[in-house]
Amino acid sequence: MQKIFFIYLSVFSFYLPSNDRQPYITEDREPCVMHAVNRIPLFGDLHVHTALSLDAHTQGTLNTPDDAYRYAKGQSLYLQPYKEDGTSSRISKLKQPLDFAAVTDHAELLGEVRLCIDPKTQKYNSLQCKAYRNFPKLSYFYMNAKASMRRPLGICGENRENCLDAAQVPWQETIDAAERHYDRSEACQFTTFVGYEWTGAAYSGNNLHRNVIFESSNIPDKPISFYEASTRSELWNQLDNDCKENCDYMVIPHNSNLSNGFMFEKPTQDEIYLQNTREPLVEIFQHKGSSECAEDPKDPLCNFEQLPYKDFKSKFSIEFSDIPKSSFARNALGKGLLINKTQNINPFKFGFIGSTDTHLGTPGLVDEQVFDGHGGAGKSFRESIPEGLPDDIEFNPGGLAVVWAEENSRTSIFSALKRKEVYGTSGPRFLVRFFLGDDLDENLCNRSDAISHAYENGVPMGGTVKSNSMNKVKLFVSASSDLSNNKQFIEKLQVIKGVIKNGEVETSIHDIKTSEPTKLDLNTCEVVGSGAKSMCALWEDKDFNKGDEAYYYVRVIANQSCRWSHDLCIKNPNYCQEDEDSSIPKFVQERAWTSPVWLENS
Repeated sequence: MQKIFFIYLSVFSFYLPSNDRQPYITEDREPCVMHAVNRIPLFGDLHVHTALSLDAHTQGTLNTPDDAYRYAKGQSLYLQPYKEDGTSSRISKLKQPLDFAAVTDHAELLGEVRLCIDPKTQKYNSLQCKAYRNFPKLSYFYMNAKASMRRPLGICGENRENCLDAAQVPWQETIDAAERHYDRSEACQFTTFVGYEWTGAAYSGNNLHRNVIFESSNIPDKPISFYEASTRSELWNQLDNDCKENCDYMVIPHNSNLSNGFMFEKPTQDEIYLQNTREPLVEIFQHKGSSECAEDPKDPLCNFEQLPYKDFKSKFSIEFSDIPKSSFARNALGKGLLINKTQNINPFKFGFIGSTDTHLGTPGLVDEQVFDGHGGAGKSFRESIPEGLPDDIEFNPGGLAVVWAEENSRTSIFSALKRKEVYGTSGPRFLVRFFLGDDLDENLCNRSDAISHAYENGVPMGGTVKSNSMNKVKLFVSASSDLSNNKQFIEKLQVIKGVIKNGEVETSIHDIKTSEPTKLDLNTCEVVGSGAKSMCALWEDKDFNKGDEAYYYVRVIANQSCRWSHDLCIKNPNYCQEDEDSSIPKFVQERAWTSPVWLENS
């Protein structure tokens, strides 16, 4: 274990003096004191809603973008329901601050909410705004339905001019908060990104939602909503037109598990050449479930935080329906291999991150044992604390995005996101490295210079290797559990491989290293026994054939621990809602998913 831990320590051992570094092209800032050539792990949340979003505000959220960034940096926040003096019996604080975050309020209805909550606006006393303030739940459904059909509210005017003008105030508030909280000093302790959510809902309301993240403070004058851009390609085109001088962006789809199979539909010929540059990542895990893979008897670990419905509309149906396999990232990775075979370009060449999708303004609130809910599509605490669980039982605390970056700056983190040297977790702060090459040392797990060797002789997660130049395929994987949890252990390291065989994608799961599992006492939620805090493996794919076109990604699986719903049930029998639904598991196995490495010939 000491040797494996040394691998992580060695990350910080090679610094580049500030006067030898490349200048910041899009930033005006001090050089970071900590700048590691072999890169450091930074933990963040790129999906955060505040009171500026309709679905957060109608549920009583008052926390602002400023509040969200303060929370991410370690300060405590009050959560609704609020008392008259603005305090609350519900207070939340992270165990550990985040390294980076982005507030991503919905572009849709930004102006509508502003018109209805600001007494200085001309529409404040309109019938629609009075209904908004007095009947928030009804307004939530009505206004969202209008937005999903791209139909303006009466208060907006014929061309939505009133709402577009009103949206400038919250958009500027979003920008100002990100600028205030970005640490431009040499300490580089916290990074913010300006962003928003494009809430696409085509094909009868299926979730096609995407977050837009900008690299720097050079950003467009306004966010582009579903009203202005009804498809992903329209969104990219308008962003290309608006984001020009020293401006760069990326679009990150999320909740493909709620898209009814449409998130990863085959792109048009024009989209094929743009998609993997405009959308280099997907959010594989968040508050509303996992989007990795459909339930599969050949891979029982796919049955993790699966929602029982295929889209938001089905959530309110009497009968739940099966979620199509095409709603999941693994299926899209395979589809990308097949498109690449005929088109010489892979539109689904994306990496993985996690985030929360909190609607309380609480980025990074992912602890299973301290879960206050996340609002949004879940339970409302606007007026009072509801009976039972703090959120809909099928939801979860959400995940985190982890990047391997040289330093904690916008330039470095954004570069890591674009090259896909990133991974997602289901909440815990796993440390994970993954490299692929044909000349990796068999004894790499015991070398003090393991990371330097891996960079020199392989490619990290998110990379691509020419398959016809490979003689062997070797994977170097190292992982450690969340150091803040002394009862969390690594149970197994897995490699998920997809390869084209006889014109079809063949998927296989490989346990490359395992340890004796601990036991979980479901009557007390106590983890019994001890396991591996760290694991390292050098694995060779003996089934590799020169010229194979394939992807590989790593899944790190922890020991069993109590799910948030069962933990609350143990603490208070009034929370035992799980007893009414046998489909809800009492335990989970937390995990991390690395971005893939691809083998290509083209």
